[in-house]
Amino acid sequence: MYYPGCTLYTKGRSLDQCARKAAERVGFNLAEMQSWTCCGAIYNTNSDDFASQVGPVRNLARASQAGDRLVTLCAACYNVLKRANDNLNARGNEEVRDRLLAFVDEKFERPVEVLHYLDVLKIDIGWENLKAKVAKSLAGLKVASYYGCLMVRPARVLSFDDPDNPSVMDELVSALGGQPVDYDFKTECCGGYLVTNQRATAIECSRRVLDNAAQAGAEAMVTTCPLCQYNLDALQKQMGREAEMPVLYFTQLLGLAVGLDESELVLGYNQTDARPFLKSKGLLTA
Repeated sequence: MYYPGCTLYTKGRSLDQCARKAAERVGFNLAEMQSWTCCGAIYNTNSDDFASQVGPVRNLARASQAGDRLVTLCAACYNVLKRANDNLNARGNEEVRDRLLAFVDEKFERPVEVLHYLDVLKIDIGWENLKAKVAKSLAGLKVASYYGCLMVRPARVLSFDDPDNPSVMDELVSALGGQPVDYDFKTECCGGYLVTNQRATAIECSRRVLDNAAQAGAEAMVTTCPLCQYNLDALQKQMGREAEMPVLYFTQLLGLAVGLDESELVLGYNQTDARPFLKSKGLLTA
């Protein structure tokens, strides 16, 4: 089952729409779960905050009624759902689990594994099989993969990748023919929700990430978080950087490589227009 989450129907629709189209080209289908609700966007670590668990638990319970795997794209949704699932199944937490399930009034039919779209690409499809699907190699494209905070922390629960030096998006870039750029700030915070009330701080955090990637030789950046993409992309005009860097969702890069056309890549929602750069690289028709 596929959980898109709220933002992928609004500001993050590029991430969602491109992911669905690319999945078809790669060889799997994203079957959207029925009657999903907001996951809460932030995982509250207060042990007595019952209300914050209701949203993700309701989604997990409904997913369990349809299958045993729940795939998502948004880094925030992935973080919240996986941590809520861990909490729900923690030994000694049976009383909390029973109380939550009674409140949401949903049956938990079977254990559910929360996965990211990148897990499906790496584990189910495999990089060698993905290479065979590439219609347009990204050869010569130097890409910095930005993971941010939510994909890799807390490491014990998410167990997604190396929390200090994750590599799955770099492996994806390589499989698509591109050149992954190693840089120091791949898991540094972009400023996150500080953009709403401490905008200058978010701008500075994002600028440091982009500058570090550019100094390492990156020409473009990819991410999987709608908020990170907004901060790194839309705030560039306020950073005073000498040159803007295209910041794409990893699904747009995947879609480009497997042959989606320009309209299917939904590049028009990116604030820093990546189309001139991609055309200069011969990856889009001029």
